[in-house]
Amino acid sequence: MSPGHRRRMPLSGRAVAADRLVRADRSRTFPPLPGQDATDGARAESWWGGAWLDALESSALDGARLDRGRAYARDGHVDTINITPGRVIATVRGSRPRPYSAELRVRTLTEQEWGSLLEDVASQPDRLTELLAKKLPRALAEGEAGLLPGPGELVPRCSCPDSGRPCKHAAALCFQVARLLDADPFVLLLIRGRGERELLDELARRNAGHGARESRGRAAVVSATAPGSGGSASASASASVSASASASVSVSVPASESVSASVSEASAVPESLPGDGPSSESGTGDAAVSGAGATAAYGTTSAAISTSAAPSTSTATSTSASGSADGSAPPGAVRPRSAAERGGETAPVAASARGVLAREALADRPRPPLPPPAVVPPRPGRPQALPDADGLPFDAATLELVAADAAARAHAHLSAAGATGDAGPAGPGPFAALPPWEDAIRLVATAHPTAGLTATTRALYRDIAAATGRTPADIARSVAAWRQGGPEGLALLGDAWNPPAGDFDRARSALLAAGLPALRPHRNHLTDSARGIQLRFGRDHRWYPYESEPGTDDWWPTGPAAPDPVGALTTLLAR
Repeated sequence: MSPGHRRRMPLSGRAVAADRLVRADRSRTFPPLPGQDATDGARAESWWGGAWLDALESSALDGARLDRGRAYARDGHVDTINITPGRVIATVRGSRPRPYSAELRVRTLTEQEWGSLLEDVASQPDRLTELLAKKLPRALAEGEAGLLPGPGELVPRCSCPDSGRPCKHAAALCFQVARLLDADPFVLLLIRGRGERELLDELARRNAGHGARESRGRAAVVSATAPGSGGSASASASASVSASASASVSVSVPASESVSASVSEASAVPESLPGDGPSSESGTGDAAVSGAGATAAYGTTSAAISTSAAPSTSTATSTSASGSADGSAPPGAVRPRSAAERGGETAPVAASARGVLAREALADRPRPPLPPPAVVPPRPGRPQALPDADGLPFDAATLELVAADAAARAHAHLSAAGATGDAGPAGPGPFAALPPWEDAIRLVATAHPTAGLTATTRALYRDIAAATGRTPADIARSVAAWRQGGPEGLALLGDAWNPPAGDFDRARSALLAAGLPALRPHRNHLTDSARGIQLRFGRDHRWYPYESEPGTDDWWPTGPAAPDPVGALTTLLAR
């Protein structure tokens, strides 16, 4: 293998998991924001959200496009928003049936800028407090790193044919991002390159470093100002505060106070940071406190205490950082006291182990009951429309069609299962026994339940017609029949049958009694060709209204089916 070609070493499991967490933390998806009242407008509520919009408005070339974008944002035209470092993207619904893909690009901060910003936050606890309260400190945003974008830093892009900068779709996205910034300033930090969890972990590490240095300084000052300390102790304390290397302070205290003072000082001294060397010093009649003592945050701190019997003598307390290979304390730790040295004192309680044992997690125990099933909505939901894009490995319209059909089938199964869902769906499902022709019409009709003859539906009708050997007009008529009455409505479109005596015979009398036009019966049809109106009686005992151009025989399903012929004809005449 050549020296210039080195094989990349595989990452460990822990490194792979950490990398996955970082990538997940650097991507956030927000559902569509609700619309706003016209009086509220699409303005930001926070000063940093207002600064974000100022950057947009200062570089906009056309104020009219901004106004239309503000109206789009206010009316809820912006769908799901995805934010990653340096990039904000969302689909925005415009005047066409398929939405556009709008995007905002922002420069991310460099590693040096992030280091300066994090150090600024770690050294000022009040700024971290404001961030955790979802407020952006003004001094931090206006600092050297420059969190808020300036004029020209927001780079809009959109798949629409408008060449404006920005277009109304990108402007609408920008207005909605300002609302996200109002609620959470960490969104701005994510746009600039870092996720919230990642930032808080780094700030915790930096705060620990600041706290350790401050604790060493306070311990050295306390030791230097203790009663009976000499000039050498003060000099040693000054060296401990100013130098990052290890330092030791010798303090002589009375025997009656030495034990409690030594233990409290030893537990208050933090462990040395990387780069601090071990240091220990002890002497008769003096209390030696090492500036490189261990802290409770990294391990158990213990002190070796030896007390002389004479009350007038001094007590020697020694904290040693030395270690040996025979099982004694390792470097950077302190030797634990034995039972004899503790003199009957209770040993400190060890920290609880992390995690849960497998046998405890898998053991049988009472579990709460499952929550009741959610209420079935009155109609299936609509999947989000996919944006126009080139080079996709699938057809966007087909995928939307399949997604809408899956939602309709799931809703039908849940509706058949009832409110509790205990009995389960009746039979194999509402659409399991349909022949291919009926299922194709059902698929088209339920996928676009309210769509008119748009360019998308015309293309869909042409595709279905080519696959079934019909004309696009036949597909459109069949779709209207399915929407009118489902399988029965589609069956009435082409099949005429002779109804038994009863409801059909009484329909003409009911129409005449209501003062409605007289219709001529033929099999299951009541027709007035001169007016271009017709009622068809279904096997489900409902009446299906049809209309046609007067004098022609081109009948189209019109309006919903009704159980009463008077109501069905009245609705038809009112059109």
